[in-house]
Amino acid sequence: MTSITHSPLLAAAATTFESLAMLPSSATLSAAEAAAPIAFGVRVDFEGPLRGRLELRVTADVACCVAENMLGLPIALETDATLVRDALGEVANVVCGNVLPELAGRDAVFHLGAPQICEAPDVVAPSPELALSLGVDGGRADLTLHLVHLHPASRGAAS
Repeated sequence: MTSITHSPLLAAAATTFESLAMLPSSATLSAAEAAAPIAFGVRVDFEGPLRGRLELRVTADVACCVAENMLGLPIALETDATLVRDALGEVANVVCGNVLPELAGRDAVFHLGAPQICEAPDVVAPSPELALSLGVDGGRADLTLHLVHLHPASRGAAS
């Protein structure tokens, strides 16, 4: 881990879960939340003054509640997995869009890719810049932010 504090990612994630998904969150996890298995994962790739990806992985109950609250519909994980992943993708997109200006400056311009499913939700890439787990309404959300710092000279270089 680098010396970047967790506060920008924590603030972006907590605010997004509470305002977009209408779910309370806490940086302090209960034993049950910490032990709950991760069921769904999405990622958002981004480019700009910083390049990298944000990964969001959640327990099944959090995934279901996010989708139900955002869509205003009852959700069955067995039949509505696409809706669940779409809702989680939007949460990841908003968290990413809120944390990047905090790290790179308000005037920085970023291009975010479409959210993608993380193929192996239980495997996390090594050495994220920022990582945290949130207790979310009795479940858990794990967020990791992987950054590649671009040097000014390399951004405008021709291939």
